[in-house]
Amino acid sequence: MKAKILIVDDEHLICKLLTRVLISEGYEVNATTDPEEGLSFLKKQIFDVMVTDLRMGKMDGLDLLVRARKIQPECDVVVMTGFATVETARSALTQGASDFITKPIDIENELKPLLASLISAEAGAKQGLTKASAEVLASDEIDFVGGGDVSSRLLKRVLKVSRANIPVLLQGESGTGKERVASLLHTESSRRNSPFIKLNCAALPDTLLESELFGHARGAFTGATSDRDGLFQAADGGTLLLDEIGEISRGFQAKLLRVLQEGEFHRLGDAKKTVRVDVRVVAATNRDLIQAVRSGDFREDLYYRLNVVPIDIPPLRERAEDIPELIAHFTEKAASRHESQEKLSFSPALIQLLSDYPWPGNIRELENAIESATVLAESEVVELSDLPVAVQEFARAQGVRAPEVGISGAHSGEPTLEDIEMKCILQAMSKTGFNRTRAANLLGVTRRTLSYRIGKYGLDDALEQLQSGENLEALDVPPVVPEGQPRERISA
Repeated sequence: MKAKILIVDDEHLICKLLTRVLISEGYEVNATTDPEEGLSFLKKQIFDVMVTDLRMGKMDGLDLLVRARKIQPECDVVVMTGFATVETARSALTQGASDFITKPIDIENELKPLLASLISAEAGAKQGLTKASAEVLASDEIDFVGGGDVSSRLLKRVLKVSRANIPVLLQGESGTGKERVASLLHTESSRRNSPFIKLNCAALPDTLLESELFGHARGAFTGATSDRDGLFQAADGGTLLLDEIGEISRGFQAKLLRVLQEGEFHRLGDAKKTVRVDVRVVAATNRDLIQAVRSGDFREDLYYRLNVVPIDIPPLRERAEDIPELIAHFTEKAASRHESQEKLSFSPALIQLLSDYPWPGNIRELENAIESATVLAESEVVELSDLPVAVQEFARAQGVRAPEVGISGAHSGEPTLEDIEMKCILQAMSKTGFNRTRAANLLGVTRRTLSYRIGKYGLDDALEQLQSGENLEALDVPPVVPEGQPRERISA
């Protein structure tokens, strides 16, 4: 199937030229000089890419961009402009443009490769990830495990932004995976074959930070016995991640601003020699930089220079739908790291509990919890007592009973882990059309484990009632053990 491209430009000759060239390249093309007609095309047909001018008489290109994204959010948008500035790029890209090109247009060397890249990447996204992305994810990637809506939107934005050769500001709480996002931005960019260098700015005082980034000349300070290149030179042609950017001093901020503005700097102790570099800077922070600007702790001009395209990385509590897949991922990862350990399993009840837990430490905390359980578990089935105290206390606050970890005070009518687990099993079976293999996959357990628990809890009759149309809440689910007998130890 031919890729479909929409061209919107108030210059008739531009529309005619681009139409002829792109049709000869094998694309299906619609072109118009009227932005309103362009919106009408979008309402009637599905397009892969829209190419639009930034400044038009009837409608501003950014207005068209915003309205087009509402109609077809999956359509890539390329903005053409004769006024290419950082502000122009930031405005277009923050509104959802995939990239921008300057007039006069270099059709052969710029437009054609860009369209081919966008359409190829879109096709790759529809299949999952591009090859480069898949390699990053396969090599210990943790941040994009999960197919929830929040993660999917984040991944799509990262893949789009990676193609634009401009600074990016990653914002998110500690443990959300900002470094991995930066790595993916680099891997998916045209700089992928050049170095990816990272530095934690909070770990060094100003003098060492300046030496680390810009390098130093012999004799610049005590101990500088020879000339040394800095990380900006090491990253030349590639990407430099400046983590914890909000922690650098006002004095050093001015020096960093110059590099971003002019692409050049002086090594510490050598004011005569100017060093020029081509580096894409990705900055990361867990601070509110807008507030830091207001308080005077962070330069406003540096903030806007770094924040050409912001990417907000959501905390784990906002993507709870991914937690079952993350648990499975980290469990497998831990099993491969501890060769003597068998891969552990988690009951549906415990997976539900972990999905409800707020994870203040985000993905890092979850991974550590799974790692801890791998070491502490005395059987192949993880129990609540194998997890960190914070998770156990959360379970107690939720009214979940777990006598083996010393959580007491459960009163009649409080849900137990078994109660939650039975409901999870019934929901999963109903959702998957009562297919035990699919339900087991959904719950993150083996088919054998699922069948065992269905038998253990006596759920066959309840499943038959569900299949006959009974409402889940109306089912009379049998007790796990006869009344008056103590429940067996809870395995989660």
